[in-house]
Parts: sequence; structure tokens; C-alpha cells
Amino acid sequence: MDRSVKELLGGGLKPNDPRRYLIEAMVGAMGADGEVDAREARVMEERIATHPLFHGMGLPAAHTLIEMSNDAIGFAGGAVGRAPAIAKGLPARIHRLAAFGMASEVAAADQEIVAGELQFLEALRIALRISPLEAERIVRAAKAARLTEYLDDRYLRIRGMVPVAAEVFALRALASGNATDEQRFKVRDFFSAIPDLAVTTDELDTELYRAFRRPRAPDAQVFGELARVASTLPDPVDRYWIVVYALVAESRQAVLNWRLIPFMGVVQAAFQIVDTDMELAVVDALTFPATMNRPG
Repeated sequence: MDRSVKELLGGGLKPNDPRRYLIEAMVGAMGADGEVDAREARVMEERIATHPLFHGMGLPAAHTLIEMSNDAIGFAGGAVGRAPAIAKGLPARIHRLAAFGMASEVAAADQEIVAGELQFLEALRIALRISPLEAERIVRAAKAARLTEYLDDRYLRIRGMVPVAAEVFALRALASGNATDEQRFKVRDFFSAIPDLAVTTDELDTELYRAFRRPRAPDAQVFGELARVASTLPDPVDRYWIVVYALVAESRQAVLNWRLIPFMGVVQAAFQIVDTDMELAVVDALTFPATMNRPG
């Protein structure tokens, strides 16, 4: 996990750095029961000092982020009230899983997760769009001191969805009559800006070339092709995130009016996403930076 996680976030502090919200999730868990236990503080400090996600950030920057987290939580009236803002600062799926896992580790550090901590973790779970089953697995891994291994497995699984995403974006280009090399390169740059999809340039080039150049029947329909792709993702959460990525590719104004985007209507039907979840996907898509290069 070390190399891949460093590629995600490692290095010095950046503007709008997602690590601010990873720390805020831990600070929230630490004070959610109304008192700060030394064991909880020690777990948080150890995570910041040794975990690859925080590699290269430096102690002064970490202390600054802890102070900012305390101020933000206090201004929100408590950790529960701050959960939506934490989620908004963590648009990528792997970052959200890491935040919930680290918060769970801190809450479990004193051998007991009490009512206030449970309330915060549940608010955080809902805000981060983590399913109850996955949250249960994360908490269990945190209690057993196996969080790193669990996140490593999840990270690899999420990265394993890159071929599926490549196929969806190839079909998107095909549907608009724009399945060109130029568009493929734009999609590659777009994937590189999304931590969940940011494998190496060579890997992206390979998967996108394969998807854009895949032989298709002369009478192949985009819906049928998308339904075939969706059938490879039995987990509805995985399907949901593919829809989020597809929405992120659109302009922010278009996302707000997603029902007017023909391709999104086809994706919704093929991936069997109900309107309520589409609206949630819109919210999650809009958390990605407005300045991202989108493939158009």
C-alpha cells in the first residue's frame, strides 16, 4: 500500500489538502464523547507520524491542521455537526474510506466505542456515503488493528474498476460521435485528476486504448453495451461511484440539470440507479474541484 498511497496524497501540504479532513475526522472522533483520552490522542499522532497518507507533510503542518480541526468542530457545535463538511472535503472514495477508518481507530483506542462516538461515526458514515455493511467491516478492522490491510484491499479493488470506467467513458465518447484519440487523451488526463482512477499513465493509456478501440457489432447500442458493463459490477456501491465519475466529467451547470444529459439517462437505466441515488451522486460529483480539466 505504501507506494500507491504516497502517490495519492504524499508530500507537503497543498491548498484544499484532503488530509485536513482526514485529521478532522480523527479529531472529531477523539472528542465525540466529551473527553480526550490519551490513548486516542496517541493513535491519532501515530497515524499522522507513520501512515503513508501523511508522508512528507511535516509536524508543523500537522499541528496547524489539528488546530484548524478543533476550531471548525467548535464552530459547528460539535463533531456530528461537522460531518457533512468533512465529507465535502473528501470527494474521492478511497479518501472517504480512510477517514472513516481512522476515525474508527481513534474511537476504539480506549477499548470501548461509547454513545457519543457511535453517534459521530454514524453521522460520518452517512455523510461519506459508506454503506452500513462496509462501515461494520471497517470498525471491525480498526478494533483488530488491521485497518491498513483492509484499506489496502479496498484501494486495490477501487483501482480495479479503472477498466470499467474506461469502457463507460469510451461509450460516452461513442454516443457523442467523438471517439477520437484526442478525446481519449482528454479522458486520460481527467482520470489522472481523480484519485480513485489515477493509476500510472501507462496503465491508463492501455485501458483507454483497449476501450476506445474495442470491436463492436455494427448494430451495437450504447444502452446494451452499458448494461453489459454494469453486469460486471454486482455491488451497487461500485455502480453508484461509476455514475459519480460520469457526472464529474460534465460541467457543473449540466450536473445540476442531469436529467437533460442524454448519456446520463442511459447510464442511469443501464446501471439501475434510482432517482434518489442519482441526486446523491450529483451532490458527490459537485464536491470535486470546479477547476478540474473535464473531457467535454
